[in-house]
Amino acid sequence: MTKFGQVIEYHAATRQATIRFDRPDACKKCGACGGQSSTGTIVLKADCAVGNWVRVEMPEGRFLGATAITYVIPLGGLFLGIALGWLLGRGNDLLVLAGAVAGIAVSVGILYLVDRRLSGRPDWTPHVAEVYDELPTQDEIGCNIG
Repeated sequence: MTKFGQVIEYHAATRQATIRFDRPDACKKCGACGGQSSTGTIVLKADCAVGNWVRVEMPEGRFLGATAITYVIPLGGLFLGIALGWLLGRGNDLLVLAGAVAGIAVSVGILYLVDRRLSGRPDWTPHVAEVYDELPTQDEIGCNIG
């Protein structure tokens, strides 16, 4: 996955760049994050300056994998918790609810552990692939659509 953004803040001592992206149309319509802004930001290590445009890449296939992990683990925890609550409580609604909450809680813990294990690994981390002084043209980035 490739995104283009503009550097809005840069700290030379740490080489940390804050990069602003315009959210895609599908993300603008969702609103699940509760953000009213149509932009997003990310902080990455890079050699650049404020105002530069950058190409940020996520290693192939990792975006879909990260999305699957983010949704499948909590959903699996919810269903497993509901099933265990139903089996142990013999249909008691309060125990089914408690099982669902417990399943979500366990899945959040699992997500935390997965995040700690994967964060920082180069094959799971977005990185700045190219820095441009000006907004690149389609010819410069190889997006000749036509």
